[in-house]
Amino acid sequence: MNNKVTPGEIVVLAAGAVGLIAAFLPFYKNGESANSFDEGLFPVATLIALFVVAAAVLVALVKFANVNLSAGVLGFGFVQLLLALGFFAAILAIAFLIAEKGSVDFGFGYYLLLIAGVGSVVGAVIMRNERQA
Repeated sequence: MNNKVTPGEIVVLAAGAVGLIAAFLPFYKNGESANSFDEGLFPVATLIALFVVAAAVLVALVKFANVNLSAGVLGFGFVQLLLALGFFAAILAIAFLIAEKGSVDFGFGYYLLLIAGVGSVVGAVIMRNERQA
């Protein structure tokens, strides 16, 4: 099996690492800060981190543990599953930009989760293109 890591896989793995760290950083700030596990944000904000970490774990399992997911999971192919996880993470992160947040501001953790969500879907698209070439 080819264990050489492709650029798309690197992007998905990096997005997962950033998402895991960002989940514990301040999501909102207004005097007191709240991370994605705090009341009012759990479970919706937490799903962003869970989706990108799940995508990174899938890539790591396939690449480093030689797990065979070529048959797919629940009717989805491997890359389709990565696209779905990344897409939903990015949509949830972007939805927080649109939603009314009152007098609070976004914290550093939100911006990192936004980058992780978008990075995860971009990495999945790159992986899709790599496999078609």
